[in-house]
Amino acid sequence: MASLDLTPFGFTATESRVYATLLHLGPATGYAVARAARIARANAYGALDGLVTRGAATKAPGRPAHYRPTDPQALLARLAAQQGEVLERLSRALQDASRPGEPETRTVDGARPLANLILQVVARAERRVTGVIASDLLRATLPAWRRAAERATLELRVTGEVPPEATSFAAALVDEGFPTVLLIDERQTVAVTGMGSERTGIWSSHPAVAALAHAALGALG
Repeated sequence: MASLDLTPFGFTATESRVYATLLHLGPATGYAVARAARIARANAYGALDGLVTRGAATKAPGRPAHYRPTDPQALLARLAAQQGEVLERLSRALQDASRPGEPETRTVDGARPLANLILQVVARAERRVTGVIASDLLRATLPAWRRAAERATLELRVTGEVPPEATSFAAALVDEGFPTVLLIDERQTVAVTGMGSERTGIWSSHPAVAALAHAALGALG
């Protein structure tokens, strides 16, 4: 059975173990989970209730009750949205507490870290997001785009097929060889090249990088 660690997201070690067990078993009773996870029944029920409270499982009525794990992708989306809200509150607090810092540029490698980066910066957009994004990166970051659409103008083009959930703010108008380039509030730039696990990119708050991104996107017409 694969080992899962949900503790960085507020779950206990037992809840992590029980969620992994549910993924292996499918819908199951607390007794079955306790046996499979090799933990006391009381601990299993406590962890299952914790998973239900945090949205990582559902409890079906009946005697005995059956528990079903939340789909892993749905759980990832939920956790990403929650982390985005926490980071947004921290960002506002830091802006209120400090002077603007020096512009920075940082590299980010790997599909998941890059998706997490896009989730964070897009979800905190205040005015406008323009750019081009690969269709699989868009799918992986949809919660952030939905949140940004509530208060910011989105002008987004997609390389590849546009997910049905994004048709209201995105259009497939760009050749698939074009890299992902996003300009957030004219201040932050995210640029990504490569495919899948071979992706690499940068995040920058430097005005010169933002100007380059603006020019590249403007050249698309």
